[in-house]
Amino acid sequence: MGIEYPADLATRIGFLLSRAHLLAREGADRVLGELGLTAKGYAALATVISDGPISQRKLSSRIRMDPATMVDVIDALEQSGRVVRRRNPNDRREYALVTTAAGRALFARARKALDAAERETLRDLDLKETEQLRELLGRIARRPGPLTTADVERSLLG
Repeated sequence: MGIEYPADLATRIGFLLSRAHLLAREGADRVLGELGLTAKGYAALATVISDGPISQRKLSSRIRMDPATMVDVIDALEQSGRVVRRRNPNDRREYALVTTAAGRALFARARKALDAAERETLRDLDLKETEQLRELLGRIARRPGPLTTADVERSLLG
């Protein structure tokens, strides 16, 4: 059986999401690490692959990653031959990030490894429950911007 938490914690969405995140993240970090990739590197690679050539600034904004952190992530991907910076033909002042064949191959391996790690994390859920969880978390995650203390107080006060 699993861990039993105190009743107040066991009913707190934030606590449960945080605990679930830690479990999912441990598995993801392990399999990505085996491939020489980080979660941030995977997020950047996945976005460059899905969005096509994209500037580092737009990528940072798109996945809500601090621009300074993004520099380190992209530098590591570039040094390992997974992405290249090319002049943007529409704006010569800007570089566009493009994946290489090695980057696309790494992404495919990482995606399979993450699928397996997620299956392990969700092993106690059936397919319908997994899809429901994905849909509900997606609805929460798509909400724009962080909540302020005032937002939280308003929601508590009704």
